[in-house]
Amino acid sequence: MNKCLQAPEILQLICDQVPNETRQDRQRLLAIALSCRALLEPGLDRLWHTIRSFRPLVTTLHPNSLEREIKCDGQPPRRFEVLTLRCEITPPDLDRYLAYYAPRIREVDIAQLRTTFSPETWQNLQLATNWKAGALSPSAWKIVWRLTEYFQPKLSEAILDQTFPYFALFLGPKVTSVHFAFNSETPIHTASLRNATIIPTVLKTLQLEDGSVADSELPFLHDFLTSSSWNNLEGLTIGRMPSYAIPHLSTLPCLSTLEIGSLRGPGPLYSYTEDDVEMPPAHLSSISSSAFRSLKSLKLSSGFLLYFQGFLQHLPPDNQVHTLKCTLEATPGSTDCVYGLLFTISLHCNPQKLRKLVIKGRPNISYQEENLDAQPTDGVDLLSLLRFTGLETLSLNILVGVNLNSDDIKAIIENFPQLVKLKVDTGAFDSRLPRIDHTHVLQLLYKLPHLKKLGLRFDATSIPRDQSEEPALDNLVTNDQPSQVIKLWVGDSPICSPSNTAKFFEAHCPKLRMENVFPRPVELNTPETMPAVMYQRRWKAVANYIVYPQP
Repeated sequence: MNKCLQAPEILQLICDQVPNETRQDRQRLLAIALSCRALLEPGLDRLWHTIRSFRPLVTTLHPNSLEREIKCDGQPPRRFEVLTLRCEITPPDLDRYLAYYAPRIREVDIAQLRTTFSPETWQNLQLATNWKAGALSPSAWKIVWRLTEYFQPKLSEAILDQTFPYFALFLGPKVTSVHFAFNSETPIHTASLRNATIIPTVLKTLQLEDGSVADSELPFLHDFLTSSSWNNLEGLTIGRMPSYAIPHLSTLPCLSTLEIGSLRGPGPLYSYTEDDVEMPPAHLSSISSSAFRSLKSLKLSSGFLLYFQGFLQHLPPDNQVHTLKCTLEATPGSTDCVYGLLFTISLHCNPQKLRKLVIKGRPNISYQEENLDAQPTDGVDLLSLLRFTGLETLSLNILVGVNLNSDDIKAIIENFPQLVKLKVDTGAFDSRLPRIDHTHVLQLLYKLPHLKKLGLRFDATSIPRDQSEEPALDNLVTNDQPSQVIKLWVGDSPICSPSNTAKFFEAHCPKLRMENVFPRPVELNTPETMPAVMYQRRWKAVANYIVYPQP
């Protein structure tokens, strides 16, 4: 055998690359571990690294300890297996598991279960381990406990509720990452979490996924979040969060990543105007600089733009946030609401730190309906964002048309020289023709040297057949700096000639491949006579004409 393969560290690295996801993967790992003595320990370490069911524990117990019962329960009825006690499980029965296998477990990620223990079996396991927290996985650093019907469709709600509290047997002092899926309307879930004093103080990431939609249960989440100082917590992901928990979160010293799936308030304390952007209000200097002092990534979702404003107004202007993502669950209602959010971002985000700004609608949320009496120049002015000169990503699909014009393109080029991704209005269906065309796209391609991902509504109908006759190229340096764009979203951009457009991409986007060009999908049953349908067909046809140079 090669000397390198005799080193335990090398063998461990090799085994760590072997997949451990499916049952077949684990059978293969077991065969590797048993193939020779040198691979036994590293193979078992990999095999037991992550457990996704309770089966590994069952295989180490005496075969006469448990009895299998087939249950049929729930609506609709489903068949599943419950392991009940045939005889007492004593501490010596667990010796082999606790001494040889349990210390190898690093992750407990309970996937879709077909089998679980009866409540009596769980209680016996607690007694046999002397109620020690984390006794069944003392070295685990990650626990994913999602015992709800949504994640475990093969088990009944009743047996899942009975199983939920026993995460304590796996949650030991070394755990740094926890993901709970629960239902705050289920008393046993809230009682288990409320009394989970065994959650380690070293916890760094916490994810709380509440299946309840009732606002009456929000006080529980507040109580849970304020039950600890969370001094080491770096990341928090929460499905719903009451607004009155924000002051406590702002004091967490290490919180760097915060994601809220459904923000339920607060509304803004201040209604900012364009004048405030030009002359910031005095109250900004009174916000404690220690609020959210470590926060770098903030992702919010809500049905109301006002709630985004309310949350952001808790940030001191000198904060460290480099990523801000706001996802809308409903149309904004008016452009005034959009401006309120943009003004708030301008005043409460730090131009020295902000690198990624995304404001978008959730998938399947329609853009706001156009006014019957629409003006071709109506849109959203981006002036308040121009101070963020370090932006690398700017994505604005805010469910009302931004409707970029030539001045916007010029301002983007002058103020955002580091842009890697620019995406605006690609989800819109707009009856108005875009106010920018392919010549503005050329300016972005050649004047933003770092740009790799571009999404715009633009008028592609006037792209010439011969690219050398394009007047817009006269003032552009195209030889020394070829375009770096590798992905393009075109929305419902008007297009006449797929062949001309293909020549345009061949000439100016050498790294772009047509499988990475995305028109906006057209809704089913849209009449073929609709312009949007023809535009989509033409964009898809561009691939039939394009010829890439040989590598």
